Amino acid sequence: MIFARATLRLPTHCLRWPALLVFAFLCLGSGISLRAQQDERAVRAAFVFNLTKYVSWPQRHDGLTIGVLGQGSMGPILKHQLDGKLSDGKKITVILHPSEIELRECDIVYIAQSAPTEISASLHRLSRRAVLTVGEGNGFARSGGMVGLVRSGDQMQIEVNLRALQAAQLQMSSRLLRLAVIISGSGGSR
Repeated sequence: MIFARATLRLPTHCLRWPALLVFAFLCLGSGISLRAQQDERAVRAAFVFNLTKYVSWPQRHDGLTIGVLGQGSMGPILKHQLDGKLSDGKKITVILHPSEIELRECDIVYIAQSAPTEISASLHRLSRRAVLTVGEGNGFARSGGMVGLVRSGDQMQIEVNLRALQAAQLQMSSRLLRLAVIISGSGGSR
């Protein structure tokens, strides 16, 4: 039996494919970080939705209103993912940049990408109201916010300021509290 060695010649246009694939991968590489940011925002929106199920407000409403303050793209994502959705039979309404009158109707206020002075001013405006304040970043709950959604490596972590929750007469499920990092007031944690 004779074995012939076959030589395969590729046309020159086939040799261009590896170069095109490398170029396409480099171009799409910037899209990967964008997709990761979008995924992180979707996770934050899912956390907000789940908060509607694990927090109790002193007064009963037929629906839940979420106001979004601050900059960035988190507001439109919350609007897209949560507006009109039902949580325990209550219809969710998302209001971007609510007026003072609309702010009074909010059950949850999400404070997105804001400077510390803006966060402080927003929290002051919402103090003494039964409004769950949710924000981004390590210092949000320590600054007097109720729930901070904090990125820890490739995980999303929830920080809860119990004093702020209690001052607003809000109750959070013990199941959720077991998963959270508890912030005791304006500095410590457990």
